[in-house]
Amino acid sequence: MIKRPAGVHVLLVLIALSASVTGWSNEPTASVETPIVATGWTAEDYANYDFQRFEQLPLANQRIDMDNIDYPLLHAAIFYASNRQRQEHNVSRFSHSPALERAARGHSDDMAAYNFFDHKSPVEGRETMARRLEMAGASGGASAENIAISFGIEYEANRPVASPAQNGGYFSYQIRGEPIENHTYLGLASAVVKQWMESEGHRKNLLNPDYAFMGAGTSHYNDENFHGIDKFKSTQNFSSIKGD
Repeated sequence: MIKRPAGVHVLLVLIALSASVTGWSNEPTASVETPIVATGWTAEDYANYDFQRFEQLPLANQRIDMDNIDYPLLHAAIFYASNRQRQEHNVSRFSHSPALERAARGHSDDMAAYNFFDHKSPVEGRETMARRLEMAGASGGASAENIAISFGIEYEANRPVASPAQNGGYFSYQIRGEPIENHTYLGLASAVVKQWMESEGHRKNLLNPDYAFMGAGTSHYNDENFHGIDKFKSTQNFSSIKGD
């Protein structure tokens, strides 16, 4: 038996959850109207970057400030991390859809706000993917959805950690050890896409050549079941049409 220092915790349950609770659906899609907040990254920027150029951006490689998250930049990071996978598997790259991004962001916001994780929503009027996409202006065509839960910090699965209460406000692998740093935008996006690529259903959606358009959306929350650790709920919406 491995002995651990007193007070050191293990995120085994959380890691199992984040690895197993990713979900997927092939029902017709629709989504909720959540505006994209104007920040350093805008929808127009998608026309000027491919995934190689995006990966070189200093903005994409900065660490996420959990009190001031650039959501459009994070959604772009997931978009380009997905296109990297499409290129590596000889599938035509996605074009960005603002309508699909609105749908994805709205569903992620609802999952975080109402504490659920599913393709079926308890929110009236947004119960199904089809309804959410319709509300976002992306109804019709072939469509699908991926969802995921991920950590906001660069936590390595199954390693014991000391809690913020023991460390004066941060997680570390040993009591009073070096803090586990927040993900960069690109790092978090790559971790989320890696989850999807390691799951057969999600991978099939992500690499399906029939889906020419994609939009991603995320929502940050603090998991009060484990010392308020930073987490994200993420959604990808795919479609054969761009939408409005």
